[in-house]
Amino acid sequence: MALEQILSGILEEAGQEAENIIASALKEKSSILQEIEKEANLLREEIIERARCEGEFVYRNDMVAKKLQAQKVILQVKKSQLDTCLGEVQEALLNLDAPLYRNLIRNMLSQIQLKQEGEIIFSDHDKPRISQDYIHKINPHLKLSFADNIQGGFIVKTKELVIDNSLGSVLANLRPTLEPKVAQILFKEL
Repeated sequence: MALEQILSGILEEAGQEAENIIASALKEKSSILQEIEKEANLLREEIIERARCEGEFVYRNDMVAKKLQAQKVILQVKKSQLDTCLGEVQEALLNLDAPLYRNLIRNMLSQIQLKQEGEIIFSDHDKPRISQDYIHKINPHLKLSFADNIQGGFIVKTKELVIDNSLGSVLANLRPTLEPKVAQILFKEL
């Protein structure tokens, strides 16, 4: 019986030890699970915050890109309106009545101090408005001719130089100074 009692005591002690080990393991398991859950929550919050920040970044970039695109469209429209306006100016100059057009030509020619023989070329459109006698009165060194590749104004050619005073060239040269003034008139904020 003593052996049975020893065996029973050992079994009882082993059972108690097993229950203690299991209880300790369950307690450690619970502690580990709580720690993992805490880390998972922190990681989840970090991921959510990072996603929110990235979302805001993407949103801001998207808004900036859309604003830039809108400004680009507005600038294209404004440029188109400026082109139209300057085209209308050129058209108005081309359609001036003969006395006003000749006055414009005289003013433009008076800017050129030419003392040598040369040729002044006008548009075929100007034949009814410009004559050799009229040019001779302004500058006797110039011989009049006409061409179909000029739209208003004139081109002066000598042996040494070519002066392009066609209306398209004059307006193109004046455009940098005209554009801000025209834009201010066309696009002033109300």
